[in-house]
Amino acid sequence: MAVTAVKMDDGSFRFSGRAFSSTKAKNVALSEFGCVIHDWGVKLALIPDDVQGGALSQQIGNARFVRNRYLSDRNSYYQETKETLSPARYKKAQLPELKEKFPFLKLSDKFALEAAIEHVDAAFRKFFRHETAFPRFASKWRPSGNRYTTKYTNGNIAVVMDSGRPCLKLPKAGKVPFVLPKKMTFTDIVPPGARILSCSIKKDSLGLTASLQLEAAIKKPEFPETLSIRDMLAADMGLRVFAAVVGDDGCQTVGNPRWVRLHARRLRRLRKALSRKQYDQKAHTGSRNWEKARRLVAKEQRKCASQRKDFHHKLSRAIADSCTAFVCEDLNIKGMVKNRHLSREISSVGWGSFLTMVKYKMEAAGKYFLRPDRFFASSQTCSRCGYQNPDVKDLSVREWECPVCGAVHDRDINAGKNLLFEGVRMLKDMGVTVTA
Repeated sequence: MAVTAVKMDDGSFRFSGRAFSSTKAKNVALSEFGCVIHDWGVKLALIPDDVQGGALSQQIGNARFVRNRYLSDRNSYYQETKETLSPARYKKAQLPELKEKFPFLKLSDKFALEAAIEHVDAAFRKFFRHETAFPRFASKWRPSGNRYTTKYTNGNIAVVMDSGRPCLKLPKAGKVPFVLPKKMTFTDIVPPGARILSCSIKKDSLGLTASLQLEAAIKKPEFPETLSIRDMLAADMGLRVFAAVVGDDGCQTVGNPRWVRLHARRLRRLRKALSRKQYDQKAHTGSRNWEKARRLVAKEQRKCASQRKDFHHKLSRAIADSCTAFVCEDLNIKGMVKNRHLSREISSVGWGSFLTMVKYKMEAAGKYFLRPDRFFASSQTCSRCGYQNPDVKDLSVREWECPVCGAVHDRDINAGKNLLFEGVRMLKDMGVTVTA
């Protein structure tokens, strides 16, 4: 069934119909209006009271229960029949029976339980595409078992003001107050023309957070057909320096803050203090002092993650605003972290999340984000004459002299220059005119 779009008087769009990939179908429907779908998210820190906190914890537990039950039933069904127990069939036949057998499931939002089933099916599809491992059972001691997702319908999710406080209206929990994010007003959370698609509630060691998934129809970004090489940047990612950013007018290196190293000493001390507090391993309960120490460890870990995220956002915004085309290498991060000598540093630097931020910020502004082939020898190739030196495969070689032309290269800067030249070639293959 196709998706159709109707433009309303206020400039927004109303969609009708269904499709397997709703975003692609909506973009097709919006093509006649010159618009596309823009998806983004907003994360809110919730401040629930005891009743609301209990209701949200109940929903998280029920979603985890249904997820594990469906995973078990699906595995058993396949062992017996060699067929797949589809989510639609399970929701229609088994889910009502589960609610009768376990009355506590009736305390949950209907969409929260259905979403838990759909998440298992999505995990299986990723497994068959060789993207992830076989789906595992969710545990309350892991992050994956401490969240649930509910979908928007008939105004069940909304951002409202209640007694002068910003609140998030949620099914079964009511109006839950939240902390207004920095540099955002109340109307910035769900701007005019945007609509809420879903809301994911996550429970961690410091409290509850809500992630709103939003979408809006915006004018389709127009990518330039002609650009100057002066408007291009290329970056070679590294560990000694976070990135060597190369442009036509020179190179600038961005230092690696090494967040994990900065917090390692304090975390070690806090964890030692936590290990000395009283904790019952069987009941999984600790003393009040243990809870205080646990929160200190969690705050330090969150501070480390927040500093990394803030650095990524600021640098990606600076790059997106200062160039029209950005070229970066296609890193096999999943394979690189298997190196036990560098895995901690690679995980700490966060290349994947940084490049994701650069990509969506560039594409939203109608700018080019380019990634050459993963096996493009950017570090081994001389940027002056094109000679490929196999000795540079050794990561300890930071500087080398080309035996053909005699040019002396810094490893990272040379790689950045080669990525820039390769980006020019890719743009020309796309039909874009690149001038000097």
